[in-house]
Amino acid sequence: MISGLRTLRPYAILFAALFTLAACTQGTKLQPTSTGSAGGQSGIAQNFSLLTDIPIPPDSTLDVDRSLILGDLDRWTGRIVLNVGQGATPTFALYQTQMPNFGWDPIMSVQAGISVLSFTRGERAATVQIESRTLGGSTTTITVAPRQSGAPPAAGAGAPVQATPAR
Repeated sequence: MISGLRTLRPYAILFAALFTLAACTQGTKLQPTSTGSAGGQSGIAQNFSLLTDIPIPPDSTLDVDRSLILGDLDRWTGRIVLNVGQGATPTFALYQTQMPNFGWDPIMSVQAGISVLSFTRGERAATVQIESRTLGGSTTTITVAPRQSGAPPAAGAGAPVQATPAR
């Protein structure tokens, strides 16, 4: 009985390794996008036709289970989650330099363990969140939605809290 288990052991290990690899390949391969200008594109080509208003880094796959895209081209709203083949630092640099080439105005950026960049374009706002993956590369989450008006709410749950100093 024990010798039978020993002969099955290599097959069980092989099956477990193949199952693990198959679970890691979930996603849809994306083509990088471009602004169409010749200068400063460093590996960004114009092929991904669904979203035309944001850069897609080279060697990216779309995490279909975590993404929600409503609309297309430069009218979409939602969240896309990309598994990027390059690290967080070059991905941060790509979005910081390329989003303005796609017409987005930078609002703020924070480069840290989880980096965040915010942009506006017309009546839309975009937030780009980048974090390193354990086994290399990075995960980039881009959320785009209609921009809220600049007037703060007058009252209710979203109203600013008025604090009075303690005496």
